[in-house]
Amino acid sequence: MSKKYQSISKEISPLNSEHTSRIIQDFIETRVSEAKATGVVIGVSGGIDSAVVLTLAVRVLGHEKVNAFFLRNKNSSPDDIQDIQGYCDSLRVKLSNINIQDVIDQFAVSIDELEDSNTLEWMNIKPRILQTYLYYFANKNNCLVCGGGNKSELMIGYFTKYGDGGVDLLPIGDVYKTHVFQLAEFLDLPKSFINKSPSAGLKAGQTDEAEIGMSYSKLDSILFGIELFQSVQEIADHLKIPVQMVKRVRSMIYKSEHKRRAPLIIKLGVRTPTIDWRVPLLEPSDF
Repeated sequence: MSKKYQSISKEISPLNSEHTSRIIQDFIETRVSEAKATGVVIGVSGGIDSAVVLTLAVRVLGHEKVNAFFLRNKNSSPDDIQDIQGYCDSLRVKLSNINIQDVIDQFAVSIDELEDSNTLEWMNIKPRILQTYLYYFANKNNCLVCGGGNKSELMIGYFTKYGDGGVDLLPIGDVYKTHVFQLAEFLDLPKSFINKSPSAGLKAGQTDEAEIGMSYSKLDSILFGIELFQSVQEIADHLKIPVQMVKRVRSMIYKSEHKRRAPLIIKLGVRTPTIDWRVPLLEPSDF
């Protein structure tokens, strides 16, 4: 584990990386098999999350069944492009590098506005356009779209609804960001991914921790306490942090719940989609 994340071990147990990676690989293989898909499509960012997912997918499916896409915009970092290109080359995964800025510009023209990368609506446009590209290639090649969202970001809603949150499977969706770093070291990812400040790359100079307002190590410690049903005061006392910080994280969880659920449906019938009309993933033999 990198020194930057060692302190977290006092609050949250270290990950059994070997066991976890095996479970995630089985999950990816099972979902692809159930869907009768030919492989997966992964949007890579040059960050650690998508790199970990890419690695696990290649391990279980083979490089020929994994399709990587870097969809860049004017704020994309040249270092990210270089890092992911070099890593895809080492994995023998084909990387499609596509500039989506022209599409963003055309969208701006169509609504008679100028792009403002510092506003929420424009930051959300980019991942939604990106996801359209990923699903085009996924549909074209009978693939599933494999997302890179981790547990920390999913729980506080730090993702775009119907953007990077709109995927077919989330292999590390139950893995805290702190543990993603441990997985990355176990998988022997290049240090450029591990030492890089996490960023969504949606605006110049953006970093995840600055936007969230705290380090991932602190966030994960709070989330872990909430997961274990500890009270706000217990978490604050244990971590020696202000109660208000814990309340803020808890508030982010509640306010973003709509992002983690399917669209709400009013119940009118005997059985209602997403409420009590659910079918198994495997098709019944008598269909």
